[in-house]
Amino acid sequence: MDEIKTPINYSVEMISKLRAQKKQELRDSKARIQQLTENLFAPQQSKNKMENLMQHVNAGIAAYDGLRTGIMIFQRIHRFFNRKKK
Repeated sequence: MDEIKTPINYSVEMISKLRAQKKQELRDSKARIQQLTENLFAPQQSKNKMENLMQHVNAGIAAYDGLRTGIMIFQRIHRFFNRKKK
């Protein structure tokens, strides 16, 4: 329990080697995260032309819905700040 640990003597070579290892770990981690993100957000692969068409229709509906929601929010904010005081 009462062991005294001797401090590690770091050399320039050891520090540069550890730094290179950590940089490689960061690069590997970044590549893993990028691959997982691409797999998560990639569109589904369609098996036939009908599924492909339906994916395009769904994407169009989602885009329209997002645009319309944004316009409605903007209009409400605009009306809120442009009310005339009586």
